[in-house]
Amino acid sequence: MKKYLTILCFLCTIQLNAQLEFDHKEFTKAMCSAEFHGRGYVNGGDSIAAAYIASKYAEIGIAPVSETYYQTFDFGVNTFPSQCDVLFSGQILIPGKDYIATATSSGTCTQQPCKPQKYYSKFISGKEFLETIRKRDLRAFNLKEKQILIVKNEGYSVEISRQISYLISQYAEFQPIIELVNKKFTWSVSSIRQGSLHLKIQSSAIPNQTDGLEIKINIYNRFLNNHISRNVFGMIESRKKAKSTIMLTAHYDHLGRLGSETFFPGGNDNASGVAMMLSVAQRFKNKPLRNTNILVVAFAGEEIGLLGSKYLSEHPVTPLDKIKFQLNMDIMGSGEKGITAVNGKVFTKEFKKLQKMNKRLKAVSVVKSRGKSANSDHHYFTEKGVPGFFIYTMGYNQNYHDIYDTFEALTFSSFEGLSALFEKFIRHL
Repeated sequence: MKKYLTILCFLCTIQLNAQLEFDHKEFTKAMCSAEFHGRGYVNGGDSIAAAYIASKYAEIGIAPVSETYYQTFDFGVNTFPSQCDVLFSGQILIPGKDYIATATSSGTCTQQPCKPQKYYSKFISGKEFLETIRKRDLRAFNLKEKQILIVKNEGYSVEISRQISYLISQYAEFQPIIELVNKKFTWSVSSIRQGSLHLKIQSSAIPNQTDGLEIKINIYNRFLNNHISRNVFGMIESRKKAKSTIMLTAHYDHLGRLGSETFFPGGNDNASGVAMMLSVAQRFKNKPLRNTNILVVAFAGEEIGLLGSKYLSEHPVTPLDKIKFQLNMDIMGSGEKGITAVNGKVFTKEFKKLQKMNKRLKAVSVVKSRGKSANSDHHYFTEKGVPGFFIYTMGYNQNYHDIYDTFEALTFSSFEGLSALFEKFIRHL
């Protein structure tokens, strides 16, 4: 009987430990849900995500820093919180699918209640728009009352198309304008707002492209002057007195909502990266390093210009000269084509170590390197002398900054292997 009781207790212990294991899929799915509002600046989406991440820190056993998990800062941000309606010649267009208001766009109103504004179409080619702008005579567009310029920015080289789009954004400082495109939408957020409306519409959504069509637009725009966001950080202390610190980082914010009905889930970018960060963190909580602390940081404000990491680099919670290495993780939901390490060509010794360990573990098919780049939350720390990598996966999932970057689109094909690889790499730094 005693033997069976011992076995039963052992099995119960295994079951209890299994229940406490971090579930990266459950976490990512929650972060992508509508209740998080795209983890942006509408309905407090980023604050909801911050609180959820802090709760996971507590579950894993990651301790707060100076009695708090949060570091707050503020910034201005342009938002589209409620009405976002476009009716083109009687056809309802869907935000995120058929059209977007650019990140810097104004709306048709800034005070509630909003009423639709009526316009009439005036189509011109991108080439005609360029030539007219170069003449610096906007009267040459010959716009009648209530007409809105619709520029066909399609069929041009990448360079010419970018030039057209840039000049359209400059025009939008003074007059409403629509840009017709035939490539995938890549939305963003902005800390500035233009003086007028700038919509991008898929050309396929408007089969009848003739002048004089009625367009009704009702877009409520609100600029937040002092939006408060929170970096979420915690510490896993070493077994003995720490001589240095290693940072595990990932940004949790995303693009938020474009109106009340459309949100951007941000599955790969970067719910998956925060999930990886927490997965690796739990490994070190289960077995801490001997004399190196692990600082775990989920950054806010990355999508609007690396603001959270910039703020922490200027207001560090541990001296930057004591940080041994930073491992920043982004886009961790695939991996079929391997991973890339930004700064791999800078910190070559550490990169060769990462490659060598991957050959043993076979976490991914290939580990590629890049040079310096200011494309994620490693940047401000690297510039201040902190060595580190920004690592992202490569795979078949090409959904990026669009409404299709969902939890369901993620494969997690290399997730567990990479979690083990990152742990082993850090333990051997």
